[in-house]
Amino acid sequence: MYRYKILGVAALSAAIVLLSAGLATWSVRATDRHLEQAALAHSLLSEHLHLSVRAYRLFKQLTDEVVLGARANQIVARNKQAAIEESLNRIRDLEHRQREALGIEATRGTVEDTDALDALIATIIREFDAVLAMSVESRDPRAVATLLEDRIDIAFREAVNAALARQQRVVDAMTRRVEGVHQQLLIISFLLALVMVGVAIWASASLIIGISRPLTALRTGAEALAGGDTTHRLPRGFDAEFDAVAGTFNSMAEQLQARQQTREQSQLALESAVRARTAELQALNETLKHADGSRRHFLADVSHELRTPLTIIRGEAQVALRAASRSTDDYREALRSILEQSVSLTALVEDLLFVARVDAGSVRLSRRVMHLDDLVEMARQQFEGLRGARPVQLVVRQSAQQPRPWTADPQRLRQLLGILLDNALRYSPEGGDVQLHCDADAEDLRLEIQDAGPGIAAEELPFVFERFFRGANAEHQSSQGVGLGLAVAKAIVEAHGGRIEASSAPGAGTRMTVRIPREPA
Repeated sequence: MYRYKILGVAALSAAIVLLSAGLATWSVRATDRHLEQAALAHSLLSEHLHLSVRAYRLFKQLTDEVVLGARANQIVARNKQAAIEESLNRIRDLEHRQREALGIEATRGTVEDTDALDALIATIIREFDAVLAMSVESRDPRAVATLLEDRIDIAFREAVNAALARQQRVVDAMTRRVEGVHQQLLIISFLLALVMVGVAIWASASLIIGISRPLTALRTGAEALAGGDTTHRLPRGFDAEFDAVAGTFNSMAEQLQARQQTREQSQLALESAVRARTAELQALNETLKHADGSRRHFLADVSHELRTPLTIIRGEAQVALRAASRSTDDYREALRSILEQSVSLTALVEDLLFVARVDAGSVRLSRRVMHLDDLVEMARQQFEGLRGARPVQLVVRQSAQQPRPWTADPQRLRQLLGILLDNALRYSPEGGDVQLHCDADAEDLRLEIQDAGPGIAAEELPFVFERFFRGANAEHQSSQGVGLGLAVAKAIVEAHGGRIEASSAPGAGTRMTVRIPREPA
């Protein structure tokens, strides 16, 4: 396996060497090509200079002929025209070669401007010929001045300067290309050097890791077994020699793991039996604690609420027995007070017993078939009996569609409605309304009773269903309850498997929402 890695590194190194050779060849050819184009541009620049010199000499000879007449050397002037034509031909040839090499975008205007320069020289020569054809007396000095100034000094000079500037730009462009190629070659060479360094580092690291990883894995496996970890297995896939060692090592670890699992299963079975027995004892202990807590709570509630009526009964009886002579009306008043306290005491005891039975899960309901109209009529009767002469109205809303009947305990529902409507009446102002919304669907029965009272503070709302809890608003009411009504209401709802919730805000009244699961008739 390691031989293949070494061969791979050698092949990669050879590929990088070949790439370097190709890069060098490309750079040499590109440099030669750009140097050739730069030499061509320099030749064009030189030819333009020769052309301008020869043209100026020709124009000087023609000017001398105009000024001096026949004494000028016409043969020399005409020979210069042939030299100018030869320079123009060489310039055209070089420009065509340059355009073929660089393209029309890089040489735009070169060939066309040379043609225009040729035409301008021909025009200047024709104008000189026209002036020379005139007699000396008929020559217009202004025409000669225009020829010398506008044609030669301005038009020809600008054309020659433009051609020279254009060729200088081409030379500069070729120089920049050569410099660009050298810059690219420098960057590529630097990157190639970085790649070669990286390849060398990677090859060294690969060989080192290839040797160290199997040894590290073997050492880790031995340490794991020595530490008691029999689940550890040596990985495979490094090379054939190490795979053989790893196979023997893993076989040994599997045998040790099988023995350890047998021992652990026996221990887990014993621990499971102990946990099960402990859970049973804890559940029994919690049941006993709950029963004891319920008993203590119940006894505390009873002792707290029975003390007052029993004290009144005892006091009335003692007063009646100690009096030397009392009228029949006095005895009747004492007996009436004792009877009222006895009735109140009986109701309190029944409520406490019902709440205690619900806590203990031993309450029994006398379920009967009921309809939604029965519940609404029951609420109306309860409200009328509780309202008396108070100017408070009951506003009933119920679903238009009559649901199917269900079973419930009518007596307990009547007691529930009485508690909720009594609270709503007690805290509603005169002239206010008590809202009753009754609805039922396939899942449960829903009752909502909304009063127009002062509401319940947010900090008191979580405790309204606790036994003997009386809020701040209850202390200002004329009727003194013991704070057991909503606890009994909650017990009735829970005995039916439902839930009751209170929502309120100061000044916004209180809404009691009851949901009782339906049990079809």
